Amino acid sequence: MSPHHSFIVHSQPRRVPRPQGSSCLRRSLGLTLVELMVALVIGLILILAISAAYVGSRQSYRSGEGISRLQESARFAFTFLARDIRQAGYFGCVGGSATLNNTLNNASSAAFDFQRPVSGYDASVGGSTWSPAIPAGLTGTVAPVAGSDVLIVRSLSGPLLPVRAHPGGNPPGSAAILVDANNGLAQGDIVLVSDCVAAAVFQISSANPNTSGSLAHNTGTGDPGNATTALGKEFTDGDIVRVASFLYFIGTNPAGRPALYRREVSRNAANAEELVEGIENLQITYGVDTNADRAADTYSRADQVQAAGQWDQVVGVRVEMLVQSPEDNIATEPMSYVIGGATTAYTSTDRRLRQVYSTTITLRNRVE
Repeated sequence: MSPHHSFIVHSQPRRVPRPQGSSCLRRSLGLTLVELMVALVIGLILILAISAAYVGSRQSYRSGEGISRLQESARFAFTFLARDIRQAGYFGCVGGSATLNNTLNNASSAAFDFQRPVSGYDASVGGSTWSPAIPAGLTGTVAPVAGSDVLIVRSLSGPLLPVRAHPGGNPPGSAAILVDANNGLAQGDIVLVSDCVAAAVFQISSANPNTSGSLAHNTGTGDPGNATTALGKEFTDGDIVRVASFLYFIGTNPAGRPALYRREVSRNAANAEELVEGIENLQITYGVDTNADRAADTYSRADQVQAAGQWDQVVGVRVEMLVQSPEDNIATEPMSYVIGGATTAYTSTDRRLRQVYSTTITLRNRVE
């Protein structure tokens, strides 16, 4: 070969080795549409699961809170009722079977008939009437709701005060009764004075009985006023206590909710006092002692007790109370309930929680 002959060398391009993991590097640069859709579906499932857990937890909390409020409302309502009912019929140490000398005008009216510890009015089912009929003006400015019973309790309304002196007078017992000063009594208060022989009810006519301690009971003043000044006897060494007649019923409060109301009818109070909101219905029966053994032998409605003339034989009161929750949309559907022994269940028009509670309260002064 000639030294002047040249060679042409064709070189091949050098292959660079592919680094390991290049496929992972390429995928890390983005997601495919399928991968994105799968991720969205998984995220949506997680959001739905968390939302369902939250909604379920919140609904459980609202249900638990609603049940607690039902129980709380029932407990407060029964406390008010029981306090007055248990004290009804107090005649002092003379005992509940004695005849009470009621010197008030209109002594047999519902507001002032202190010889009867309790009485009531039974509501017609589905109607707007009561039996016996409720006297006009008895409920004041708040009307009782239809279908719910009404109860009157004549009870103590203050502490016992010892009688320091009672000169008597002519006719017997007509003089002012003397008690300690700063006694908390006011002109117009209705009080019961008793010893172990007799008892009498009168209205205080003194202008300042709290500071003077002198309890006059003249005629011609007050509402209802005294029909006579004669209490029948001297009550020196007896006791005296303020008494009142309380009307319990279900009314509608300014917020449009049902509530338990109480009105002091013996004072002709202009407005009834709202006690507990959420009390929707009262059904009341009365324990009647038919054989004079100081125990209830039968429980009857107010109209039945009235027809049989058995108010003086009542020794207990059974109260059934329908209570509703403050918040709506707690129950999954409208609730049905039975109250007062009705054979037909009532169905609500909303989804509030409701519960029927009942208790029996004994008139202690009629069974001891």
